[in-house]
Amino acid sequence: MSGVRLASFWARTRGTAFFRSIVIVALLCAAWQGYAVWLGDPLILPSFSQAMAAWWGDMASGEIPARAASSIELLAEGYAVGMALAGLLTALAVTTRLGDDLLSTLTAILGSLPGIALLPLAMMWFGLGRPSMLFVLAHSVIWPLSLNARAGFGAVPETLRLVGPNYGLGRLRLLVLSMAPAAFPAVLSGLRIGW
Repeated sequence: MSGVRLASFWARTRGTAFFRSIVIVALLCAAWQGYAVWLGDPLILPSFSQAMAAWWGDMASGEIPARAASSIELLAEGYAVGMALAGLLTALAVTTRLGDDLLSTLTAILGSLPGIALLPLAMMWFGLGRPSMLFVLAHSVIWPLSLNARAGFGAVPETLRLVGPNYGLGRLRLLVLSMAPAAFPAVLSGLRIGW
């Protein structure tokens, strides 16, 4: 009876995408190991078993988790700075004509530059290390987020814009209480692209 269950389990499992993915990864690891052993030079290509031993050693010592935490902290900080600057630019663009012109001009000039292209300039301006990385990360977040947020605020129906002042909402309260919820899907899309 257990043989029938095992055969049934095997028949169900081998047809799944997960099983096929596991087989593909195992074949790639075996090819890596075989080629590295055939090559015989760990300086050119370490074997899969050597790479896994080094990975396990660094995980056990805490080096990889510490470096991963540092990288995630830097990413979160750069993302937060980019969100704050994009929010400021978008708020200016939505509330004033000059802010709208400023955002349009800055986006046309800087929006098409990939962040990594600014890394050499950032390293000259801020030196090696955290500030230059924060500059590049913030630059990469500001433009997609502010463009999508501006498009979202621009697509808010005119009715919502006119109803707010009738209820005594000033510009800032109109922006926060009426227009921001309506523009939220576009802002969320910008946050996703910025990430």
